[in-house]
Amino acid sequence: MLNFDRQPPQSDTDRPLPLKRTPTLGRLRAMITSPNLIGIHTHFFGGHTVPHEEPECKACIKGVPYRWHGWVSAIQAANRLHFIFEFTAQAGEVFQTYFEAHQTLRGCIFDAERMHHRRNGRVILQVKPGDLAQLALPEPPDLEACLRIIWQLPAEPTTEATKKNGQRALHVNNADHFLADRLGLPAPKKTKAS
Repeated sequence: MLNFDRQPPQSDTDRPLPLKRTPTLGRLRAMITSPNLIGIHTHFFGGHTVPHEEPECKACIKGVPYRWHGWVSAIQAANRLHFIFEFTAQAGEVFQTYFEAHQTLRGCIFDAERMHHRRNGRVILQVKPGDLAQLALPEPPDLEACLRIIWQLPAEPTTEATKKNGQRALHVNNADHFLADRLGLPAPKKTKAS
């Protein structure tokens, strides 16, 4: 039985934010609302970006290589659209450098465009601090929860018991260790959050 409403729901918390990537033409300008980035190795498999799953991964079994992707939540000033911005490790290095200088990504204004305006061209990022005293940024979403919805994964990380029932595990990190290793820097100290 269908139950139609006469007005939209008051809350859209059950829906993830839209996912945006750097456009082929033009430039994406936004301000980051999340305090840090998160990242995970992914595969392009079955026509979609999917997370690399451990210990068994269908994409790995098929020989599909993986690469790291990262995400932050951001808002566009022009239309106040709150979204999730996806980027590769190369662009993530720019965000990590900014984070090390400011101890947060929240309030970072970024411009993203593709080199030579090619579909899969390298992403060029320019970042600068925004004036948080002048702006009221929305609260950042739970990025991992949003990605789980997009990828149709269980709401909570799986345990050995749930793996036996066919659910999948997702190992998301905040990218500190990955980028530190890539940049040849000492790994950050482990905290409760990491």
